[in-house]
Amino acid sequence: MPKVPRVTFSVNKYVNLFYHVCVLFSEYFPDEYSLGILNNSNYRQQHTCLKTESLHRKFQTLYQCSYYTWDYVGKSLFRTNNLIEVKETLRKTSLEAGNVWLQILSEAIPKYETIWRPTEAKLREYKSKFETEWRSNSDSILKKMANMVKLSWKTKSINVHLVDCVYGASSWLQDVVAPPFPEVDVEKKLLAHEITHILIPEYFLRAKLQEHNLDYAISHTIVDLVAYFAVKEHVTDHERKGIRPNPDYYTNVPQLYPVFEDCYRNPRRHHNFDEILRQIKL
Repeated sequence: MPKVPRVTFSVNKYVNLFYHVCVLFSEYFPDEYSLGILNNSNYRQQHTCLKTESLHRKFQTLYQCSYYTWDYVGKSLFRTNNLIEVKETLRKTSLEAGNVWLQILSEAIPKYETIWRPTEAKLREYKSKFETEWRSNSDSILKKMANMVKLSWKTKSINVHLVDCVYGASSWLQDVVAPPFPEVDVEKKLLAHEITHILIPEYFLRAKLQEHNLDYAISHTIVDLVAYFAVKEHVTDHERKGIRPNPDYYTNVPQLYPVFEDCYRNPRRHHNFDEILRQIKL
């Protein structure tokens, strides 16, 4: 059986503070985030008084020394002539961005303290409840994911950060950010979806789809179907909304569903991930 990572859960004030300010000032982020995990309009409206002009100016400064590829790396290099100058420029740019973030978080935290006190209590209570529920099924879910797509886990641990103000969830390398969704089964599926992104990284999936001349639009559908079949045995109603992949949201669900149902029911039929993609191609 494949080795699976250990999944741990954490509640941290400064992680929550970071997402608090990002949700409030989501207009400074690209669509992937502003229309995704930061798109909590109710939270933004509830705390609109905390969107001060001073913080606006700091985000505008941050926008100028952005950490995105072109702004952070490409644009900053236009006056460099050798690698020594490149090193110094990137160090300086990184330091400037870090200093602005420190200013933003330092200014925001005094007013956030009153939000954090009840939020922390709620998150810790949820963590205690959900962590117990997840741990009883974690190994089974993660083993099934790996067996279905014939990929091995590259990380030994996955840290799940519970954050109150985000809209949906997101994952990076070995970390997941997730909200405390009130329905445990839906949270299981949500978490499984993000963990599947860690098993099948976006860069890997993009390259494989290109290699097989498949549309990248199906990438999210592949991830959600793997997550769905991994948690199917561990939820009360696997047909309910929020559990079964939604064809109105995910591309080509009816066409891809039978392929991954077969991977779920007959995990030995395919020997590697490429065979699965060839089956999708057919």
